[in-house]
Amino acid sequence: MQPNYELAVELYRRMAPRYDRRGAKWPFASLRRRAVDLLKLKPGETVLDVGCGTGLAFPLLEKAVGTTGRVIAIDQSPDMLGRARQRLATNGWENITLIQSRIEEAAIPEEVDGALFAFSHDIARSREAVQNVVRHLKLGGRVAVVGLTWGPWWALPFNLIQWVKMRRGATTHEGLGQPWSNLAALIPDLQVTKPAVRLHYGAYYFASGTRA
Repeated sequence: MQPNYELAVELYRRMAPRYDRRGAKWPFASLRRRAVDLLKLKPGETVLDVGCGTGLAFPLLEKAVGTTGRVIAIDQSPDMLGRARQRLATNGWENITLIQSRIEEAAIPEEVDGALFAFSHDIARSREAVQNVVRHLKLGGRVAVVGLTWGPWWALPFNLIQWVKMRRGATTHEGLGQPWSNLAALIPDLQVTKPAVRLHYGAYYFASGTRA
């Protein structure tokens, strides 16, 4: 089953008021930080936050690119972007641009040095969305992903828990065995790793690579 735009907007409308209570906690905070580190951003660079949600990655990205850099944050949910807008106002960040759009149709205003996909399974499973992002990466630009995948067979009870959790924030489980496959088709050097199984039962993954 392909991602469902209308269902996703409704899911995140209901989730937006309480999203930060879960998304800012362990293990999500540490996983998000590691994904941003994989981008190897430098001051003055421009980075895409793909499916930015309420902006939980903003502090990490803004610190990495500095006041001379820029963050372009895209999300299709008006409710999640409303929370992101509040976060910008609270912190006084003036170098973060918010765009409300499906990623497939987003008018990304410039080529970027990096792109972050953080816990955005539906987007990763949309070939058109991934193509639009990679098309706007500079040559040598980096992409980093953190998300959910199936754990090993012996972690079946944990996989069932993950399946239930995913229903709250994703409209499809398609491709959960290799959710990075659309990106790997466009980034030949994409490297995929998983945190220690003892920490997360192998149910999270990182992917990173360079547009060559």
